Amino acid sequence: MANAAIVGAGAMGLLLAAKMNAVGVDCELWTRTVEQAEMLGKEGITLQRSTGEQQEPIAVKAMALEEAATPPEGGPGILFLAVKQTALKPDFLASLARAVPSGGTIVALQNGYGHLEVLAKALPNSVVIPVVTTEGALRIDGTTVKHTGRGDFKVGKSDGPRYDGSNQVERMLNQAGFSAIASNDWEEALMRKLLANAVINPLTALWGVRNGQLLESEPKIDVMKALFRETFGILQRHKEIGEEDELWESIERICAASAVNRSSMLQDVLAGRDTEIDFINGAVCRMAAEQGVPSPWNDSLAALVKAMR
Repeated sequence: MANAAIVGAGAMGLLLAAKMNAVGVDCELWTRTVEQAEMLGKEGITLQRSTGEQQEPIAVKAMALEEAATPPEGGPGILFLAVKQTALKPDFLASLARAVPSGGTIVALQNGYGHLEVLAKALPNSVVIPVVTTEGALRIDGTTVKHTGRGDFKVGKSDGPRYDGSNQVERMLNQAGFSAIASNDWEEALMRKLLANAVINPLTALWGVRNGQLLESEPKIDVMKALFRETFGILQRHKEIGEEDELWESIERICAASAVNRSSMLQDVLAGRDTEIDFINGAVCRMAAEQGVPSPWNDSLAALVKAMR
């Protein structure tokens, strides 16, 4: 049994598995389906760089999550959970609970807000470590992933022995060639990423445009700024996240740096999948309700994106 496992073979799961296995990190890849596990076992993972350069396939030990469910004493100590929040449903969480040893570490890589509470409730005997990443990845097919942009990983760290795993996660990610740091400021990073996702994702999904196209007209920018101001105010009341002007400029930089990318929400809409709108703009709406303030932009966008399904 490997020391670690990556759960989910979407874009981020394939990227993590490819880079970790390429440098000899002892980890398995647990897929949602038997078919994908069999393909990965035969073909390995093909990693494409943003420049178009393609590596030789990287061998990986892959199995379906249901097959990986083992007695607790036999499971890996660290699980990188690389699925979307939409996957965190009772059946999936029950399978995950059977596969995680008591005291195991769950590395939560989800976008949005609310997943940490869900995981803590479903896995009370595990340590849940939040991780916020700005890495860019695009799944080409079941065995191929494109590394679309380098970013970093901020690994949640708190005082006490229950979080000793944070340093181990940091070392594994750095060994794989990522830039990772264990930090007590993970919640600020989570809120800043939520702000960017809440502005970029629903608008690209509704307008059917790539990230860079958001900045191509004044009317689009005006809508972005209105949504940004509302969302910034709500998140700033929840957690101090920085200066408004600096954060707006960071969103402009994200759009420019990922100009040709389709947001994950747009990809989900185009593929007819459920989106993470409830965990992004929907989460902002819930924060606003708790604060007793209105959130008309987030309310409207959440309803409009849901209506596209």
